Amino acid sequence: MWKTPWKYPLAADACGRFLERPNRFLARVELEGKIIEVHVHDPGRLPQVLLPGTPVLIKYRPGPKRRTSWDLLAGKAAGHWVFAHSGYHRPLTQTLLSERGPDIFPGLKAFKPEPQVNKGRLDYLLELEKGDRMFVEIKGCTLAEGQKALFPDAPTSRGRKHLQVLTELKKQGIKALVWLLVFRPECTCFAPAGGIDPLFTRAFYEALEVGVELKIFQFSYDGRFLRLEKALPLCEVS
Repeated sequence: MWKTPWKYPLAADACGRFLERPNRFLARVELEGKIIEVHVHDPGRLPQVLLPGTPVLIKYRPGPKRRTSWDLLAGKAAGHWVFAHSGYHRPLTQTLLSERGPDIFPGLKAFKPEPQVNKGRLDYLLELEKGDRMFVEIKGCTLAEGQKALFPDAPTSRGRKHLQVLTELKKQGIKALVWLLVFRPECTCFAPAGGIDPLFTRAFYEALEVGVELKIFQFSYDGRFLRLEKALPLCEVS
């Protein structure tokens, strides 16, 4: 799929120790003996990444309208840094499409972020050869069970609605695709987390049954770069 390595530069500015997450958007982190507030930009629960005492990588991002000057980038789980900032999904994939787009999507001519579909938006609209269009929705995966990557890590009605939109587009004869970004480098396959969200899981397999396409890309993070490792398969259904 890609002939040479690809990486996205994103350097952390400090390493601290996670203490607690008082709400969805905020974490308290110990940094050099002081307790600081850090913004958490991930809609999931991050149950394996944000455990008390876990090392975390943070980035200094001050701003006049911000409560905190720091962003959480990653936490340690299973001996690896697990990237956990969904705000970078767009710049990461947009850079990848700009630099390697035709390798990933043969016949790609152009792409548009955040296309409107009905009353909502998806992540990308791809313009392909012969006038074909493809709508793409991205999901980031930070949860693992052994070598199996799982999504979601909490029930997600929003994620289920995205799958239903893709399913309807495909039924109308329009190409549609789910693009999963797996940030667990130890995993060898992906599966929807049926034990966490059976409704999402049902919608996932219904989408595949009607022909919605699937790409699963695995990334590693070392505190300096997000590296594209390989494509993963779906786990076998037991």
